[in-house]
Amino acid sequence: MKLTAKPGKGEKIHLSLDGEYIATVNADYWFSCGIRSGEDVSPEQLEELLTESSRRKMMNKALDLLSLRDYSRKELSDKLVTKALEQRDRKDRDLQQIKAQAADICDRLEELGLLDEERFARTYAEELLRRKHLSKNGLKTALIRKGVARDILEQVLEEVEVDPEAQIRELLSTKFKTRDLTDEKQKARTVNALLRLGYTYADIRSVIDLSEEK
Repeated sequence: MKLTAKPGKGEKIHLSLDGEYIATVNADYWFSCGIRSGEDVSPEQLEELLTESSRRKMMNKALDLLSLRDYSRKELSDKLVTKALEQRDRKDRDLQQIKAQAADICDRLEELGLLDEERFARTYAEELLRRKHLSKNGLKTALIRKGVARDILEQVLEEVEVDPEAQIRELLSTKFKTRDLTDEKQKARTVNALLRLGYTYADIRSVIDLSEEK
């Protein structure tokens, strides 16, 4: 099997096997792998070259994402898989192979301490409490949506201290400050919005009833 390389845009090298395009690799990696354009390669050499190229691309993408913020393992893996499918660099790769490679990348990043789901869960929970004033139930739902492992989720929720009535009062004075709670329709909308944030009807009624008495 004859492997030929053709320069593409930027740092891209397009590879063809016996005249048929098969993949695109990074120029730095191509020049470091020790294969010259036009050489015959074995199936084992080809597979090693393509697998390592795909792995490097995925790792670089993961590092780019983690340089911006922390991620849960599932969230990062899903993003890597989606990106790989959008820019599939090998004709022979299927979804299961891409998912397996993303899992391997996440394993390695966890070993290096760069992917830390517990750290992510704590940071994200603190952010949601600060910005959105969620209840504990609301935090639980948000963390589940991010794919946080149940044992980590439960641990973080145990550590979080939330005064539901104080959070509701804060929301009424900020996000819902334009609502007229003496108007039944606006009051009902506000109650429903607070319920969606995970607050109990009892806590909501307690705060709203007190505010109406003043």
